[in-house]
Amino acid sequence: MKLTGFAENLHELSLLKENGTEEVILGMRAFSRFGRLDENTFFPMVKRARELGLRIIFEWDILMTEESFKKTVADISPFLDVADAVRVQDPGAYHWAIQQTKKPLQFVAENGNHNIEALLGWCHAGAGRIERIILSIELSRDSILDYCQKLPVPAELLGLGRILLFYSPRSLLSPLNPERETVNEDIHALGESEESPHKGFPVLENRHGTFMFHIKEFCLLDYASDLKSLGLSFLRIDQRFNERNFFPEAAKTANREKMFESFREEYPQELMRGFYHVNKSDVLFPKLKNMRLQNRSGDYLGEVLEAEKGSHLAILVKNLRGIRVGDKFRIVHPKGALFEGEIHSLKDVNMTEQTFIPHDDLAIIPFINGVWVKSQVFLSTTNE
Repeated sequence: MKLTGFAENLHELSLLKENGTEEVILGMRAFSRFGRLDENTFFPMVKRARELGLRIIFEWDILMTEESFKKTVADISPFLDVADAVRVQDPGAYHWAIQQTKKPLQFVAENGNHNIEALLGWCHAGAGRIERIILSIELSRDSILDYCQKLPVPAELLGLGRILLFYSPRSLLSPLNPERETVNEDIHALGESEESPHKGFPVLENRHGTFMFHIKEFCLLDYASDLKSLGLSFLRIDQRFNERNFFPEAAKTANREKMFESFREEYPQELMRGFYHVNKSDVLFPKLKNMRLQNRSGDYLGEVLEAEKGSHLAILVKNLRGIRVGDKFRIVHPKGALFEGEIHSLKDVNMTEQTFIPHDDLAIIPFINGVWVKSQVFLSTTNE
């Protein structure tokens, strides 16, 4: 398994080379969601990458309208010409790159492509030109194993970096900064919820829209050897949002997982592994369910929907035979307590005395002390 990452200056190119990386992803501000290179910095970066022997991946991962797409493809050719491969996310860009270039393609399938059929479809649509699929971080370990075995091309996964929670093509932060001079000036903020105590979500607005990220960063560096055994070909380290580039430390941790604890202590953000072990996180689900309330066996009568102390119990009748005066019953409390009795008084929702209440109607019986809402009612015997 190989490491891959981004560079935004000449020093970061050297970091990649020194830590065994064979390629670099270069993102320009006009074509990349989070890239910050412009024409004046891109070509010197390409020149230096060539000198270092690094393969150049051009990142074109923005989502586009028809109008912005036409403008983009009119300007993109000089930058594609010097790249070894093109990295795309927009289906329109994917199709255009297949038709109009001869470059190998890397398809970013991180959003909305969580099943193997969709991923195989993108590979097939690539007409033999796709060289890599970038998988979603929402996949579990079992899914990653399955996909790596079935995909006809190498797969890549984020190993360390921000988790994108929300994207809008609209400029949502601009009203907070009316003095913003150009679209090249990014706006940063921290978001919080009015409905929960959660706060501190990093928010970024740039020329491509507004992005909100999770408070914690995604990290699978301590599972690098496991990912390699699953068949993953590339692990991506994204340090574009940190003041200090931790790529060297991340690369060493990926090669020696025992270093992870010290890495986590030094890293400026809290880390999480997302859904990687989701197959183990659902073991508590049965314990979250009250199994006493799941029992519908035997002569199930219905459920207590209302318990008015000193007055009545309202039972939704679910037995097809209905309920009659004289029926004997037992009630199972959510906590397991058992109550037994006989129906001597039966009323409908209008509080009119009845001798019979049919299926799917409410039956009103006298209140029984200790019975709560959601208690389950069963017929002990019938008078048929």
